[in-house]
Amino acid sequence: MLYMSLTTTHLIRILAIFLFWFLGFSSQAQLIDKAEPDTVYFKDFLIFQLLESASLLPSILDKGNDVINNPRAESSIKSDSIIIRNFDGSLYRASSYNYKSVENEDGIIYFGNENGLLEFDGAEWMLYQTKSFTPIFNLKLIGDKIYTTGNNELGYFQRNKQGKMVYHSIRDKYDGDKEIREVWFIHEFMGKVYFNSYKTVLVWDGEVLKEFKGTDSHSFKVGGQLLFSVFEKGLAVPDGDTLKYVNTSFKFKDDAAYNILKNRYDEYIIFTSESGFYKLDTTNYETKPWENEINDYFLQDKTYLNSVIRFRDSLFVASTWYKGIIIFNDKGKILQKLDDQKGLNLNYNNYIMADRRSNLWISNPQGINYVKWFNSEENFNFDPATIVTYIDVDDSTLFVKSKEQEFDFSGTAAKAISFYYATPSFTTQDLEYSYFLDGFDETWSSWNAATKKEYTNLPGGEYTFRVRARHNYIEGLSIKPFSLSIILPTPWYLNKWNYLLYSLLVTGLIFGFIRFRTNRLNVANKKLESMVRERTSELVTQKEQLKEANEELKIINMELDNFVYRSSHDLVAPLKSLRGLIQIAQSENKEDAQQHYFYLMNTSINKLEDFIKNIMDFSTNSKKPIELKNIKLDDLLDSIVHDIKYYENSNKVKLIRHYNSDFEIKTDIKRLHIVLSNLLTNAVKYHNYSQHDEPYIKIHASKVNGAYELIVEDNGQGIPEEHHQKIFDMFFRAHQGVEGSGLGLYIVVDTLNILHGKISFTSETRKGTSFKITLPQPS
Repeated sequence: MLYMSLTTTHLIRILAIFLFWFLGFSSQAQLIDKAEPDTVYFKDFLIFQLLESASLLPSILDKGNDVINNPRAESSIKSDSIIIRNFDGSLYRASSYNYKSVENEDGIIYFGNENGLLEFDGAEWMLYQTKSFTPIFNLKLIGDKIYTTGNNELGYFQRNKQGKMVYHSIRDKYDGDKEIREVWFIHEFMGKVYFNSYKTVLVWDGEVLKEFKGTDSHSFKVGGQLLFSVFEKGLAVPDGDTLKYVNTSFKFKDDAAYNILKNRYDEYIIFTSESGFYKLDTTNYETKPWENEINDYFLQDKTYLNSVIRFRDSLFVASTWYKGIIIFNDKGKILQKLDDQKGLNLNYNNYIMADRRSNLWISNPQGINYVKWFNSEENFNFDPATIVTYIDVDDSTLFVKSKEQEFDFSGTAAKAISFYYATPSFTTQDLEYSYFLDGFDETWSSWNAATKKEYTNLPGGEYTFRVRARHNYIEGLSIKPFSLSIILPTPWYLNKWNYLLYSLLVTGLIFGFIRFRTNRLNVANKKLESMVRERTSELVTQKEQLKEANEELKIINMELDNFVYRSSHDLVAPLKSLRGLIQIAQSENKEDAQQHYFYLMNTSINKLEDFIKNIMDFSTNSKKPIELKNIKLDDLLDSIVHDIKYYENSNKVKLIRHYNSDFEIKTDIKRLHIVLSNLLTNAVKYHNYSQHDEPYIKIHASKVNGAYELIVEDNGQGIPEEHHQKIFDMFFRAHQGVEGSGLGLYIVVDTLNILHGKISFTSETRKGTSFKITLPQPS
């Protein structure tokens, strides 16, 4: 809630969302990840070896687990193991920030992502965006539609006749003046779809989107009824266009029901975020505390429930705001806790979904966790089947709706056709595939992990592409194969009579051309021989020059690509952070909180200012000619100290000068300013201010053997030995916890190269670093 009745848990949710916008998890990528066969789709972070059979999950989880030494060696996994795999934005090519998820009847999973609707069929990731490119906070599968909400946008995705997923917005069907944000509950009830946000409840009947009285509430399907848990008022059911209260004692000032689920004893349990769990009698809607271990656990101070689901008949899985995932049984006994110490990538903002194989998908701001219970004798309540999801024909993508579908490509024969296939409910690491193009291949291919097969320059004709799968670890698992028919017509100019005509014509032309060219070649042959001798020596020289130039261009292009990519990110991230912080500050009335936001805004501005300064220094160094002038070293250092005095903790560092006060240097003043400024700035940033010794920076200057020698020494954190070979690389940061662009030392080296200078250093962790600069002394 963004108004006066804002609750603690809601505020945490809102702040968490904006916090990750500040950290730069958002992006605007839209693409289809068409990975090659050797693409790695996920990372196995941890495997737990359990003590009981996977079919006895409550007793397994109650007895604990041990870590297997080699989590990637799945061939050695026993049938009583848990595998936790992590997917992040770099793998599925979208934002790392994910919200809720659903699975359709075919086993394809959809995630609400900061960039749109993310689809995973077990092999390929696809991203579909909304009309306004808004994030998707919540989604619900109703019939053949996936209803989605996020950032004042409502609508649904539906496949068209060609099988392509298309978004339909219904936001303009609402003529109210309220913004529609944080719709965390979507229900189908009495043929209508209810969208429950904190400000309003909207009802969609397929034509009209109208407002329903249900403000400041959470809603749930309980039996055949739609039940609302209203903050500070109680439990209510729909009564026409308003609410009828059926329990006014179940109410909390800053809390409400977060889910209502039935256990295997046909008892409904109400789960609140911080006010405990309750049994619900659906005959009279009376409630009483569900007193047990899990209830006591969530009644602890600052132990907030985020979401909870039913799991494997007799279990529940709950996510907390800060403490990871809790698995407990229908008697309230805690069986297992999963957190970042046991394989999860994050402990908070987790949303849970159990797929049809009773494995868990946990989405959060840093990606997706897949918690899989491995069982070589697993029983399925569905028929596993391999499908061809789509095909690429040259530059066109065609989606496959069913195996009965036939693709007829008229006109010119396709130069390249690629088939993409998968087995929903299974990831590629579990399976191997074999394919056969009937009409072209002579036999089935060998088994392999590829989920794509490409054919090029196929002749015209009728073909049937067949693909089958087998499981690597579940012996005897029957997986339905898939077959797809295609027709590639033979172009008119490729028939046999045209071939004969082309052959005769080409033969005649070749014969006449040979006679003509023979005479010309005899005349030109002698002239050519002399030219060849002359050109040979030139070409050898040019070849060596081109080789050297090509190597230089490769290096420059690599640096330029890296520079552009990182520069755009480091410029945009602080601006996004500022925008998010400004929105939060505008909605915050407390002066202390606003001051904190202003402090964070100032941090983003300083970060942006430092990065722009580095870019300007880099540009100045590469373009401006050298101008040699005399300057006192004291004057130059005073200028630099004035520039960095606004850095945090700069007033704690003592600057010690070990040289004569009249020491002068004749060099390019601006470039030397760039070099010393970067070294002093780094010394201030990376000091260890918790140490007992007083932080200092010492500057030594002298003339040695006709050259200037400058030494910048500090007693800061030091540089770990494993980073010594990389600190002068572009964008490398040895200290990841401190803000910086990673350009400083790269610019120092680049600038010294222009001045024909050198730099070396010595460093020891927790003792400090010393940089020595040598500059030629002009004659």
